[in-house]
Amino acid sequence: MNRYRRFAFPFQSAFFLALAFALLLAGCGQASDSNRTDSGAAAAASPAPSAAASTEPSPQASPADAEPVQLTVSAAASLTGALGQIETAFEAANPNIELNFNFGASGTLQKQIEQGAPADLFLSASTKNMKALSDAGLVDAAHSADLLANKLVLAVSKDSTLAPSGLDALQDAAYSRIAVGIPESVPAGQYAKQALDGAGLWDALKDKLVQAKDVKAVLQMVETGNADAGFVYETDALGSDKAKIALEVDPAAYSPILYPAAVLAESEHPEQAAAFFDYLRSAEALDVFRSFGFSEAP
Repeated sequence: MNRYRRFAFPFQSAFFLALAFALLLAGCGQASDSNRTDSGAAAAASPAPSAAASTEPSPQASPADAEPVQLTVSAAASLTGALGQIETAFEAANPNIELNFNFGASGTLQKQIEQGAPADLFLSASTKNMKALSDAGLVDAAHSADLLANKLVLAVSKDSTLAPSGLDALQDAAYSRIAVGIPESVPAGQYAKQALDGAGLWDALKDKLVQAKDVKAVLQMVETGNADAGFVYETDALGSDKAKIALEVDPAAYSPILYPAAVLAESEHPEQAAAFFDYLRSAEALDVFRSFGFSEAP
């Protein structure tokens, strides 16, 4: 009896030691699995690199891609041809600026500007019109100057045989229709009236005079034969292949024909307007004006 009790204890001890060892191994395995689970969860919780964060910033639009500044230039009709060539050269050198011209009689353009018509620059065929705007505070005095000079002539159609020796010849029956710009709004008409008044002929020729809205309209009447003769600028006659100069009017008979140019005080783009103003006075632009018969203002 006693012999069995002596050996029963060692057996039970071995059993419990084995059980404890098994439990210990199971606990280590669970801890390892827990560590792996935690690591995986942490990895899953970590945000993946954002596609947006790695994307290069979109490039800004370059100045060349920007819309060009639109400049409105109100200019005397007699400058149409010359400014057409100057426009091409200026825009090629300044792609950020686009010129838009409003051609007409200087007096009409003056009134448009006074009434608030949008314009950045004014090129007049008379100092009178520019002075009116200057007196009204509508001109940028820092960017205003006399630019060009011109002359007054009597033009006839290319195939005309009329060759007047002086203004008195206009009283002859051969001159039944004489075109002239409206003196109140067309500078060329004002100069013609001065010359005819000085010769005592304005009233005498009143029934023969046909008044036009601007000097280009006068030239067109001469070219088409709707007028026997017409008072235009020398540059207009020289630039026409359908008209010719019949008489150069004595410069002493009318006020000096000067073309002032100016940036307007209400310009929405004063910097670009000043750039074009400076270009108009450049040697390159003056060469173009000379090719059309203008001379530089004294």
